[in-house]
Amino acid sequence: MSIEELSNKGIDSFVNNFVSFISKKAPEFCITQYKKHEMKLNKGLPEYIKANYQRCAFVRTLLKRDRPTELDKIYESLQFKIDDNILKEDEIKSSISTDLHRTIISGYAGNGKTIFLKKIYKELIDNQVNFYPIFFELRNISSGTQTLFDCIYESILTYSDSFTQEQFTYGLKKGLFYFLIDGLDEVSDLQQSNIQEEIIKLTLKYPYCPFVVTSRPNEFTTWENFHIAHLLPFDYRRCQSYITKIDFVEERKTEFLEFLTKRKFAEHEEFLSNPLLASMMLLTFDEYGDIPAKRHIFYEKCFQVLIKEHDASKGRFLRPLKSKLSHENLEKVFMYFCAISYQDQKYRFSLQEVDKYIDLSLQIVYSDNKCKENDIRYDFVHSVSLLLQDGNFFEFIHRSFQEYFFAKFIVNDRELELEKKLDNIDGLFSYEKANLIPMIDDMDHDYFETEYILKKLAILNEYFESIDPENEPEKIFEQFNEYLIICSVSLDKENFNLPFFPDSILFDLDKEKKLNYFILINVHKKYRKHIYEYSLNLSSNDILKVVSKYDLCIKKNTIGDNLLQMIEIRLDRKILIELNCTKYAQYIKKSLNDYYHDILFRTTKQRSIIDEIIFKNRNL
Repeated sequence: MSIEELSNKGIDSFVNNFVSFISKKAPEFCITQYKKHEMKLNKGLPEYIKANYQRCAFVRTLLKRDRPTELDKIYESLQFKIDDNILKEDEIKSSISTDLHRTIISGYAGNGKTIFLKKIYKELIDNQVNFYPIFFELRNISSGTQTLFDCIYESILTYSDSFTQEQFTYGLKKGLFYFLIDGLDEVSDLQQSNIQEEIIKLTLKYPYCPFVVTSRPNEFTTWENFHIAHLLPFDYRRCQSYITKIDFVEERKTEFLEFLTKRKFAEHEEFLSNPLLASMMLLTFDEYGDIPAKRHIFYEKCFQVLIKEHDASKGRFLRPLKSKLSHENLEKVFMYFCAISYQDQKYRFSLQEVDKYIDLSLQIVYSDNKCKENDIRYDFVHSVSLLLQDGNFFEFIHRSFQEYFFAKFIVNDRELELEKKLDNIDGLFSYEKANLIPMIDDMDHDYFETEYILKKLAILNEYFESIDPENEPEKIFEQFNEYLIICSVSLDKENFNLPFFPDSILFDLDKEKKLNYFILINVHKKYRKHIYEYSLNLSSNDILKVVSKYDLCIKKNTIGDNLLQMIEIRLDRKILIELNCTKYAQYIKKSLNDYYHDILFRTTKQRSIIDEIIFKNRNL
């Protein structure tokens, strides 16, 4: 079916039914207004419906960049969670329409919030529902003093210059409009509170109009009259169903689906939980026949696949990038684009901002920059599809690509010491940047260990040298966290009392403790087999005596047939000694020292072997 055929489908009938519906609701008013030629719904509003229907009925996909794809052919129904209830998409839509619930659709980028609103808009037209759908993207609000009411009205006026504010207000009062408001999180910080307040006021003032608002996860404490529906990512079944629907070589889709077992899905869930990234996974698998386990290798292969898709889309001939850059140099520019914007904590860009970051990146790569920012921008968006464009706004296809290219910059740039580079990153161990350090470590483990971990270990070991863990264990533990956890598992009538630090509050610690904690995690991985030598070996009665004496709380949980008991321990010397936690303090001090000397030994030995084999003991 052509775009024109699909866009016209049902619209005339919808408008006729809608005008009839309004006439039944207020025949006297409508007749009067029609006579005065002040409310001609059939002159203007159909143009608005048609224009938005075209926007909502078709989408562009990574697999078919040069032509739009019919939304219905690839759409995969979604699931939502409200409180503890899992709801299907039809249940949410029915609830909004019949009960007039005000609903916030909360979900992360790429999970399908906007596509869901487009689906609702299209269905309202197709199903001849007696609501007039209004689709409005909050990113289109300027930084001026216009109200949300005025902005929505003007978006209709664009297609209908005869549509009056009196008509708009009348429709609001009578509950004729169904509002689909997209991208609350895309409003600037300066406007955020005002827009939120205005949406809430509109829903209270016009209670008969359904309102659906999309946003990334946030605190919606002031939205008392709204339900919060959390959009759930694709599960295994939905991912398989989506792959089956998309337009791709059937044989390759079949091979990918056979590869995509439940275990593989669990390993790569982050990149299979939404349509865009699932498509990228398919392309990567099609090229390499596998999905790399290491994240940084996956990202690199994704980039190569997207570059190749750019060439392949025009047959076997290599077509040049619009910027005339080589693939290698385009990747360099994009790497610096990611590095600069990552440091600025900038993830979404206006047209002016994206060009500013491109210009700064070009200044680094070329001494005499002759490239045009708009050509580079075109290549980022269309040639390699690593940036998504929506109107005059841009964002990464997935934020982790920005993180990957920043990590690549950190590893590739050897002008500045690694320690200085990492220490200069704001929120290095924050939740938002939790994957950065492991990725840098994965890219070049030797560089990371010798230029960063070794230096930090030296500081820790120097501090621990004068501490006696047997008599002052709290001085060891306080370098990593503010309290300790004891885990007592009842297993085959034996008690394994293992102390550890709770990583659930890692991101609440100061920077130094976060770094020390990260080093300790690496130590645990390396010396895991020895950690049980330092378990407390206390009986349940021994632990209960201390718990009672110091008024400590035991939290209980069941894992399989085992009873798990956890105790939060304050860093109080008496409690720690009485619970035999000194053994764990000894383990930490010894293993950190061993780790330090192990790195020194390995790097010295490696250097010696290189000199012997490659340079033949020549002093170069």
